[in-house]
Amino acid sequence: MTVLLLVGLGGCSLLSDSRKFSVYFEPYSAELNQQGHATIASAAEFARNHPLRPVSIDGFSAPPDPKQDVDGLSAQRADVVKQALIGDGVASVRITTTANGIVDPKSLPSVAVRRVDIGIGE
Repeated sequence: MTVLLLVGLGGCSLLSDSRKFSVYFEPYSAELNQQGHATIASAAEFARNHPLRPVSIDGFSAPPDPKQDVDGLSAQRADVVKQALIGDGVASVRITTTANGIVDPKSLPSVAVRRVDIGIGE
């Protein structure tokens, strides 16, 4: 009986184990840099080690610059991260993506609007 209780409690703590990773991009870019690849590799490893957890991807972009096109950039960034996770062994059926579009940077550091968040188990 004690063993079953401990196993049950251990399972509960595992279910509450979630993690968030953020991948940052250069302005007006959807290309992954070396740090982005490393972050995605870490997220993929965590996801593979927790195969029952859902994976969510949220893309963001900054307001447009008259010289740059950002239409759809948050979706492009989210898709780049999704494809990299799939390439690193995360099943596509576990992944949901959201493109948040343009984020007002007034109260955020400029890098915060150039990111994709990966949530695992959230």
